[in-house]
Formats: sequence, structure tokens, C-alpha cells
Amino acid sequence: MIEFEIFRQMGAISRTATTSMNQAAKKYQLENNLFLYLIRIVENEGLTQSSLAELVRVDKTTLSRALRKLDERGYIDKVAGPANRKAKQLFPTEKGRESYQFLEKIEKEYVHEKMTKLTTMEQKELRRLLAKVDDECI
Repeated sequence: MIEFEIFRQMGAISRTATTSMNQAAKKYQLENNLFLYLIRIVENEGLTQSSLAELVRVDKTTLSRALRKLDERGYIDKVAGPANRKAKQLFPTEKGRESYQFLEKIEKEYVHEKMTKLTTMEQKELRRLLAKVDDECI
């Protein structure tokens, strides 16, 4: 039964981090995980919706809804790809880039606060173990 406890604890850690980021992102209307998509778009300008879905591991319907909100709120632009006009590339707007600076700062502070509890060797070991559990990771 220890494996269930481990996975439940991993889920709890993830939900706590997501809740914290959602609270911080609320003032930018980036709650409900919209911040997550914006961060990835800024860090990977020009990626396609399919690539983003794989990156954040979410189904295309959920992603499509989130991207529509980001577009309507002025955070991203969808541009037809040069090779395939149906494959939309995603780019942050100036508003998206400005919001990213705040979100990145909050994310770094949160991660730093949690990860400083571990030594560098423990962090490396944790990363190795998580990659072993999730073979699609890293």
C-alpha cells in the first residue's frame, strides 16, 4: 500500500503548488491553470497547440478552451503555421510577457522555498526517482 501513499502525496504536492499559483495569478485573470499555459507559451514561443498539449499533458479539448480564454483576454496570439495553416503557432502578446515576469517570480519563489529543504544531492535523487516513475518525463 505504500505505493498508493506515495502517489497520493505526489498529487497533494502538485495540487498545493497549483492552488498557490492560481491564487497568485488571479489578479491577472489567469486562474484555473491559465497561468500554466501562458508560462509554457512564453518559454516556447511559436510552439503549436499539439506540442503544448504534449508538454503540459492535457487533452486537446481542455487546452483549446484555455487558449481561447487566453486569446480573448489578450495574453496570446494564434498564428497560422508556415507549413501547415491549420497548425496554429502560439505567441505571447506584450501583456502576456509582462504577466509572465510576475508569474515566473512567484513560481521561482515557491519552488525555492520548497526545494531548499533538500540538499543538492537529494534534489538530484528526487529528480532521478521521479523520472524513473514517469518514463515520459525528462
